[in-house]
Amino acid sequence: MAGLILFAIVGASVERRFAEPASAQDTAVLLPVAMYHSVTDQGESPGEYVISPSMLEKDLQYLSQHGYETVVVGDLVSHVEKGTPLPEKPVMLTFDDGYYNNYCNAYPLLKQYGMQAVLSPVGMLVEQFTETDDPEEHEVWSYCTSGELKEMADSGVMEIQNHSYDFHELSPRRGCLRRSGEDEAAYRSIFMEDTRKAQELFRSIGITEPVCYTYPYGARNAETDALVQECGFVASLSCEEGIACITRDGVSLKNIRRYNRDGRISSEQFWQKVLGQLEEVS
Repeated sequence: MAGLILFAIVGASVERRFAEPASAQDTAVLLPVAMYHSVTDQGESPGEYVISPSMLEKDLQYLSQHGYETVVVGDLVSHVEKGTPLPEKPVMLTFDDGYYNNYCNAYPLLKQYGMQAVLSPVGMLVEQFTETDDPEEHEVWSYCTSGELKEMADSGVMEIQNHSYDFHELSPRRGCLRRSGEDEAAYRSIFMEDTRKAQELFRSIGITEPVCYTYPYGARNAETDALVQECGFVASLSCEEGIACITRDGVSLKNIRRYNRDGRISSEQFWQKVLGQLEEVS
């Protein structure tokens, strides 16, 4: 797996002005991270993992009005590796799974508000929907095609990260965890092959290879953490709730905590909850 990850900073084409932090570069930066999934007003919306486009827009408006600036994984890596300053009030928006509605609904809103986000698609679904090439894509159940991913990545609005090639299931394997009774060596080989396929897919599309692993369902343990590191990923996203604490130590990029954006509460309720936690740990 040597050379699996081609290290790069994504999203340089989006023009932003970063405020120089008043504190020294070595001071920990507290980072609230939101985890989105489906963005649609069709089907069973809103729900625990579904919000409407109008709700997303209200989220972006709330953050903008309160002085927050979006960052992506590349910004965090640059801060850790080079000491590049982060915004005075950073926030990270992440979208898991790669739903088509992230392209047709979330992407235009992010562009409109001059914000960036991290998109972690499932490789197998990207290939499946690229090959189908259905002109009548349904925003509830369709997933992004390779062309749509490349467009978003090239724009600098969406930074693409790895959500596995085909580990997005709860049975018989829970995410990327080892199955019960599975031999350790066999499991390691399966994990490495899945990761290789996802990375090669992004490379074939012309997207910078991901440097971050987004755990499917947030399922992880010491074994998966070791494999993720062996594959060369310098960062990972978990589903554990909490405020991320980014320092100049690369360990702070491992298992970054996120808050699920539950569509059953308003933008104000969600961000007051998250930012309230931020104030408590400040």
